[in-house]
Amino acid sequence: MIGLMIILLVFAYIALSIVIVSKVYKKYATKKSKYIAIAIMVLIPTWDIVLGYPIYKLLCWTSAGVHIYKTVDNVEGFYVGKDSGRYSKIPPLPYKGYTFIEYKRKQESKEPYRYYRISWVDANMTENCIQIGNASSKYNLNFYKQGKCIVKKEIPESEVSPWEYTAAFKTTMKLLLLDMKIESSMYIFDISKKEVLSEVVSVVWKGGWVYGFLGSIPVGNNWKIRTPKIRDININEFIYKTLKTKKEEK
Repeated sequence: MIGLMIILLVFAYIALSIVIVSKVYKKYATKKSKYIAIAIMVLIPTWDIVLGYPIYKLLCWTSAGVHIYKTVDNVEGFYVGKDSGRYSKIPPLPYKGYTFIEYKRKQESKEPYRYYRISWVDANMTENCIQIGNASSKYNLNFYKQGKCIVKKEIPESEVSPWEYTAAFKTTMKLLLLDMKIESSMYIFDISKKEVLSEVVSVVWKGGWVYGFLGSIPVGNNWKIRTPKIRDININEFIYKTLKTKKEEK
């Protein structure tokens, strides 16, 4: 039904354009007036595409992609921010090549945050191994087969790693007229210096007001154009290239 309405709107606009161009040509009787009328009717739904596409491509070329401003050597682990509830049963596992991962969590909204470190240790050296069932990757399964397990330890905030990896959308520039923006979606921070070490920058554009209108129709489509796409980013590689381990495990 919605698709039929869109088709009818397109045909209605074409019919309206023909009528308007005919009346303009009849009134002024010159080819110049006819071409101007045609250009106006074409540009009404497409002007922001004509203007926006080259700007979008320019921003993709100059701004989009993975940006690594500074690297750190001999990193054993890093902080991933607060837990929003996803770690209530199974804590996050250290990324491949790192020995620990840290996060903060609180049970009640009025409680202060508590900080936790999840580490790989030899299973025969502790009785506090956390059972996580099926490990989330072949890498973790191999570690369990090698006699490793993970332990969870509460640590003071002062002992938290100075390096933080986080994934959150942050708009750094917006072109309202074209409904286009530049946004960062992943970051690695130096917490102590409040400095961004690396980030993934995307250019997001709705492709013009017509596409934006179609995208607002609840038919399950997302008309936003994003470069680069989040799914195309290798998160592990992004982290490794910034926070370099002592010995990267293959």
